[in-house]
Amino acid sequence: MMLGLDGAPALPQAGWVQVGLYLGWACVGSALVLRWCRHAVFAACCGVVLCVPWAYAPVGFWALAFQAPSVVLVAWAIQTWAQHLRPQGLTRQAPACLLWAGVLLGWALCLDTFNLWPSALNLQLFAMGFEPASVWMVLAAWLVFVAFAKPSARWVMGSALVLLVYVLLRLPTGNVWDALLDPFVWIALHVQLWRRAFKTT
Repeated sequence: MMLGLDGAPALPQAGWVQVGLYLGWACVGSALVLRWCRHAVFAACCGVVLCVPWAYAPVGFWALAFQAPSVVLVAWAIQTWAQHLRPQGLTRQAPACLLWAGVLLGWALCLDTFNLWPSALNLQLFAMGFEPASVWMVLAAWLVFVAFAKPSARWVMGSALVLLVYVLLRLPTGNVWDALLDPFVWIALHVQLWRRAFKTT
């Protein structure tokens, strides 16, 4: 466990990276299969197969293309399973401010990736994600979100667990933005906002 209190980037331990990679993609893959075929046994078997590391494991190819899934994406997979097992027990509706925050963060990271920020700002947003101060920034934003958006208790607990997993294990890469956002989550946030806008028009 590396909290990075000395100011150095806090990276996950190599063993946890491998465990998180296989278990993370196994959860996401099985959840996708579950949503596609609605057959829990078959989806669970697919998840078990994805957990097995071997030379031609699909996870290896996914890791080359997409790296590791974010903690948020794994949390979505777990919620998908929970929703299937208890259809009336969970809600999938996220607060609109949370959707907008994720979309805007993704666009900001895109600008940073392509070095499109004005040079006067001297902003290196992705690199900031490795700094210990970024955790406190995210925590402060989370407290503001809880105080003003007043989300449901399940959303508070779920988002708190995502932050706790990152703080304790630093998965998947040690960068807080990688824990909160990946291309799949970012695209899904756009889709959710589009659906809400379409329903209100």
